[in-house]
Amino acid sequence: MAGLLFNAAFGFYAVGLFHSVVAFVSKRDVFVRIAVISVGIAFAFHTAFLIFSGFEKGSFPLTGLREGLAIFAWVVSLCFLIAYSRYRIKVLGIFFLPLVAAMMLSTVFIKASPIPDILRSSWVYLHTSLMFLAYGMFFGTFIAGLFYLLQERELKSKKPRTFYDQLPSLRTLDDLFLKFLIAGFTFMTLGLIVGIIWAEQNWLNGWLKDPKVIAAMATWGIYLALLYVRLTLGWRGRSVALLGMLGFCSVLFSFLGVAFFGGQHVFR
Repeated sequence: MAGLLFNAAFGFYAVGLFHSVVAFVSKRDVFVRIAVISVGIAFAFHTAFLIFSGFEKGSFPLTGLREGLAIFAWVVSLCFLIAYSRYRIKVLGIFFLPLVAAMMLSTVFIKASPIPDILRSSWVYLHTSLMFLAYGMFFGTFIAGLFYLLQERELKSKKPRTFYDQLPSLRTLDDLFLKFLIAGFTFMTLGLIVGIIWAEQNWLNGWLKDPKVIAAMATWGIYLALLYVRLTLGWRGRSVALLGMLGFCSVLFSFLGVAFFGGQHVFR
């Protein structure tokens, strides 16, 4: 049953991605609507897959790399639906959906792993759920920053053409960026607090030296600095967009890159 739900989700994501590309090339809104509907159906199947997998495994599916990628894809899909419902940006699909499809496809090639004893805790569900929500929102800031740079280039060019008529104003993109930034930072802060409480109660001494903890704190620091310069100093435009994109690179390193450095809690 889980396999059937997974295949249905992946299939509809693929349909959504295909129609997003067609919509971008043809500039016809009907294909955008088909893409969004397809992603909505895929998201429903994806949600059912995660729920069924959890019951089948006897635990919330958040304790391995395979499950982590599936959850990450689910959160990115959720962010796509939220962003489109609020801002109606036509080209969202060709930027959000490739990552969703890639992460879903990657799970096929990764074997399920047993749950480490250190992760057999109720804290892990809250901690990892909050962190994945943060990561998804930060991907939203990455895309919003990228859109800002693209639209800024279009506006400065003598003959805007590629994205100019499919992206909203710079002010709207800045609003999208800020909303995802605040949401992501809030989720990550809560996730780190829960993680610290969990570590103090159940982990071995020296957890502060764990590579994943160090990487996560560095990522949090980047987004704290980004919030400060955006809200306190009033920075806008290219510099903020680039810093947001740098922050998501740090997210990817925190999620996947630190696996090469070992540590007490690494997705396997």
